[in-house]
Amino acid sequence: LAEAGTAPRRGTEAANLRGKMRRLFGGKTPSEYVGSCSRCLDTIFDEKVPEEKKEKSFLKLERNLKDMANMLYGDGEGAPINEGKIIKLIREFRQNNLITRLVMNIQKLGFEIPKSISKILCFWLHDKKVYSEALEYFSINPQLIPHLISYFEKQEVSLPCAEIVKEALIHPKLLKPALEEKEGALVFKVLDYVALKDVAFASEAYGMLDSIINCRLAKEHSISQDKQKEHLKLVAKWLDANYDRFWKKVHAFMEPSGSHLMMEQILKLVYQILKTHRNYYVMMRYINDPDNLTRVMKLLRVKNKKIQVMAFNVFKIFVANPKKDKRICEILVPNREKIIKFLNALGADDELDGQFEDDLEVLNEQLNELQKFKAESPKMEVKAPVVTPEAGINTEKALEGKSGEEEAEKKEESKKKESTN
Repeated sequence: LAEAGTAPRRGTEAANLRGKMRRLFGGKTPSEYVGSCSRCLDTIFDEKVPEEKKEKSFLKLERNLKDMANMLYGDGEGAPINEGKIIKLIREFRQNNLITRLVMNIQKLGFEIPKSISKILCFWLHDKKVYSEALEYFSINPQLIPHLISYFEKQEVSLPCAEIVKEALIHPKLLKPALEEKEGALVFKVLDYVALKDVAFASEAYGMLDSIINCRLAKEHSISQDKQKEHLKLVAKWLDANYDRFWKKVHAFMEPSGSHLMMEQILKLVYQILKTHRNYYVMMRYINDPDNLTRVMKLLRVKNKKIQVMAFNVFKIFVANPKKDKRICEILVPNREKIIKFLNALGADDELDGQFEDDLEVLNEQLNELQKFKAESPKMEVKAPVVTPEAGINTEKALEGKSGEEEAEKKEESKKKESTN
C-alpha cells in the first residue's frame, strides 16, 4: 500500500524530470517547436473550440515560446547553447508565418507570451550572425512595426512592444520606411505616447523616441559605426523636413508648469539633437530663433536643479554660436548682467560637478564678449573660447559648418574610389 501510494508521486516527478531534460537537450526540433506553436494559435483563435481546450493550447504556446527563448539565450542553468539549432530555428521563422501571427496578435496573448515574443525577436534583430535575416523579414512584412507601436498603450504588452520597436528601428533599413511613411506618422505617434499621464508609459515611450532620434544603443550592439552614422543621417534629414511639426510637439513638454520628470527627459533629447554633428542645419535654425532662446531661459528659472542644469546645457549652445542672429543678441545683450548673476548663483551649488563650473566660467567669458559688439549689426561674431558640451563634442566645429567627421568620410570614400579604379 505504501508503495502504491508513492507511485503516482514518483511518476509525476519522473515526468517532470523527463520534460526538463527534453527541453534542455533537444527533445523537440526547431521545426517541431514552430509547428506546435502554429497549431496552438489555430486552436486559440478558433471560435468553435471549447474554452478548456483553448486554455491548454494557451499554456502550451507559452511553454513552447519560453523553450525557444532558452534555445537562443540559454536556460540560466549552464546548458550549452546549440548554435546549429539557433540557425535552424531562424530558418523556420523565415519559412513560416509564425512570427507575423504572433506579432499581429500580441495584444490578445496575455502577459507572459508577449515577453517571450519580445525576447525572441530582440535576439533575432540583435545577433550579428542572424540579424540580416530579421531585417529582410521585417522589410517584407512592413505591417509589423506600425502594429507594435499602435498597441503600445495596452498595459500588458507595452514593454514588449517597446523593446521590439527599439531594437528594430536602430537599423537604418527599417528606420527609413518608418520615417517616410505618412511623413513620419509613427514617430509622432511615439511623441504622443510621451505625453501620457502614466509615468511608466511615458518613460518607456521616451525610451523609444530617444532610440529613434539619437540612435541610442544597448551595450555590445551588432550595428556597425557606419550604420549608426547612416541612422543619424536619416534622422537629420527627417528633422529638417518636419522641423515645425516636430518642435511644436517637443515644446509642449517645455512649459514651466508641466511635468518636471518629462521636462528633464525632453531637455536631454533637445540637447542631444543640437549637439549632434549630423543635425547642423537643424541646430543653426533652432539657436537663431529668439522664441527658442526665451523658452530655454524661462526653464533656467524653474525651481528644480536637474531641469536648470539641463536647460543650461541647451542655453550654452545659443551663447556659443559665433554667428548669432541680431534678434538673439537683442535678448542676450540687455540681460547679460542678470544672466551672469543668475548663472553664478546656480554654479554655487555644491552638488554640481567640476564640468559645470568649467562651462560656467567659459560662458561668462562669452557673455562678457557681447559688450564689444553692437546689437544693431545683422550678425555678431563672438570669438570667445567654446563651451564644450558633454561627451567631448566640440561645439565650435559643429557651429562652423560640416563636421570633421563628415570630411573624413568624404576622404575615405575618395580613397575607396581610387583603389577601385
